[in-house]
Amino acid sequence: MQKFFDNAFCLKYNKKTMKISIDDIKNAKNQSLQVHFDNEVKGLLTDGNVIADLLFKAYGTHINATGKIVANVKLQCDRCLKDFIQKIDVDVDETYMLGSLKSSINGHSGQELELKDGDFVTELNGEDEVDVEDLIYQSVTLNIPNPCVCDINCIGDPAMEKYLKKEVADPRLEVFKNMKIKEEGK
Repeated sequence: MQKFFDNAFCLKYNKKTMKISIDDIKNAKNQSLQVHFDNEVKGLLTDGNVIADLLFKAYGTHINATGKIVANVKLQCDRCLKDFIQKIDVDVDETYMLGSLKSSINGHSGQELELKDGDFVTELNGEDEVDVEDLIYQSVTLNIPNPCVCDINCIGDPAMEKYLKKEVADPRLEVFKNMKIKEEGK
């Protein structure tokens, strides 16, 4: 894989927490911290490690995370129910609000944060760390295609197709078949 950032600091992870201190980001040169992630992510079934190159940058009241994530995710086809591997390639652009967005608005902090349609801001609510594993997990799972099919030409399992087309009658509704409805005025 091609190196994503040049001349940058690579963070060594504590494999138990996988979190970055906001103070580490703010104290880094240019308030920017590069992170190279090459590990498993709890909750994601993958073929191999998830690879991410992320840049965290502090901007006063928020932290911005940008970069790229690549994962080979193990999925099950919605049509034929066979397992397959899908390469998920995600461009990340996530903003973390230090503190709470609601308290900043109601508390009249003096700083305005304009949110445009499509903006997504995660509130840290006083937390002093950004969870890299959670960022990666959410970014990958939100980019899993729906419907999830192994091949664009997949026709599914013929036995399943036959079952889905079969009309299933509920015996409790048989009484309504012989019922006649009288229309008003006739």
